[in-house]
Amino acid sequence: MITFEDVSKRFGERLALDGVSWHMDEGECVVFRGHSGSGKTSILRLITHEIQPTAGTVSVGTFRSGRLKRSHRALLRRTLGVIYEDFRLLNDRTVFENVALAVRIAGRFHDEEVIPRVLYALEEVGLQLKQAAFPWELSAGEKQRAAIARALIGRPELLLADEPTGNVDPGLGRRLLRLFMELQQLGTAVVIATHDLNLMDIYDAPRLVLADGHLHVDD
Repeated sequence: MITFEDVSKRFGERLALDGVSWHMDEGECVVFRGHSGSGKTSILRLITHEIQPTAGTVSVGTFRSGRLKRSHRALLRRTLGVIYEDFRLLNDRTVFENVALAVRIAGRFHDEEVIPRVLYALEEVGLQLKQAAFPWELSAGEKQRAAIARALIGRPELLLADEPTGNVDPGLGRRLLRLFMELQQLGTAVVIATHDLNLMDIYDAPRLVLADGHLHVDD
């Protein structure tokens, strides 16, 4: 499903990734760990084709880096659920509307289909009482949960999670990770980037460590 072939990425003079190669199949889970600035977020942005590799090739399904038209990038992103570390919620829309947007973009517009799915997703992350609030009225942890609900609601083929437990307490973090596990059991591939080793102990998945732009298996 995802293949990195000798991928390097530079940002100016800084080499974020240096000859990284790895592969995962549909329905699998991989956890990337490493300190801040180690390249975890770059891996995720390369998968979404938000950025392009300086060298090498990134393939996600039938989509390959370097030759995607804007329309093809849009098609790819419809198959993804992405939890960004900076949340990327729309401040002029309520929590309900932010989460519903992911369903509507996928082509579902009828309220009888959208509303129950949004309410269920909000209940799963404990935000059912905040559905009418705007992002600027939420705490960091609540924003994170709204972003997670938005990513999960479409039952994506691939879920990308950047520090998904970074702003929540350990108990809720475990609950959210179990949601990811349930989604994986339904066939969704999951890629998690985190530095939180304690919470990741409950997720039985291959762990890859990024350090100085290089990738190796966590022993």
